[in-house]
Amino acid sequence: MTDFDGEDVEVRCDDGQVIKARLYALRASEGEPRGVIIAPATGVQSSYYRRFAGYLADNGFNVLVPDFRGIGRSAPPDANEYRRLKARWHEWGTQDVEACIAWLLDRLGGRPRISAVGHSFGGFASLLAEHAHQFERVMLVGAQHAHWTDYDRHRRLAFILRWHVFMPAVTMLLGYFPGKKLGWLENLPRGVALDWARGASDYAKTIGTDGERIMHRVSQLTLPVLSVNPTDDPYATPAAVRRTLRYLSSATCEEWFVDPRDLGVDEIGHFGLFHQRFRETFWPKALHWLLGTETTIDMRPDDAHRDARCDDLPRLPLRIRENPRFLGGFHGGDGGI
Repeated sequence: MTDFDGEDVEVRCDDGQVIKARLYALRASEGEPRGVIIAPATGVQSSYYRRFAGYLADNGFNVLVPDFRGIGRSAPPDANEYRRLKARWHEWGTQDVEACIAWLLDRLGGRPRISAVGHSFGGFASLLAEHAHQFERVMLVGAQHAHWTDYDRHRRLAFILRWHVFMPAVTMLLGYFPGKKLGWLENLPRGVALDWARGASDYAKTIGTDGERIMHRVSQLTLPVLSVNPTDDPYATPAAVRRTLRYLSSATCEEWFVDPRDLGVDEIGHFGLFHQRFRETFWPKALHWLLGTETTIDMRPDDAHRDARCDDLPRLPLRIRENPRFLGGFHGGDGGI
């Protein structure tokens, strides 16, 4: 399969919103059909994941990658319509991922086994879907909801000024966040940008109405979760990703803090693991974990917390090496989360 193979599809959400997605279909199927939903990071188009999606499709999965509402091909055509778009951050999970689950189950037919790979906030969003319990496994790559206290201390002030001061001010002025013009990320709907900028430490409070109910549902998920986090990621710090894992108090969690040197590179950053250069290192490990042929990842012993209930994880890593050089690795900028 080439990098660009894939079928453009439309997915209708329960609230009537139609989002665009791309399906990377398995060419030949033996046994029970398998599917994966890749949930993108904030302000990142589905096309960014095309090579990883194609790799999974070449190795046994039907892969669906959506553009969340307001992003990429699911965005309104002009600024005036964009201003009128009513979208909240959590709806990328409760509406968009939820609809993708139903769409993929229907498309595959029979009794398919589906999993999720969620990147950054996309990982968090994948847990918010009402039918997230249908996932056989969930791989979280740098998954968090960007509470400002969790940013790496070397970049915290810069991130606060960018995402929690500048972004909400511009959003309130223009009615949306013009990420494209700034070269930072895709444009963001007003509600999404403000949810990020004003997000509470307890995500139920960020959601507001129904927040407690939604997060309680997350706490009841009993599926296996693998949390993969490069040690040079300034967003997905141990504090940030463990804030996510603690919502999963009934799930079984495995953590992998990836030192770039373990994969033979100098840097990974927040976006790097989906780059082609990790096709021979990280991608096979991800594949085998999703297939269930490897129930754990081969990690250095001092970085592993295997088969632990997510709410039992220690508040700090045992020995996680800090790296003051944080290179985003996505179009030369910091990108989204």
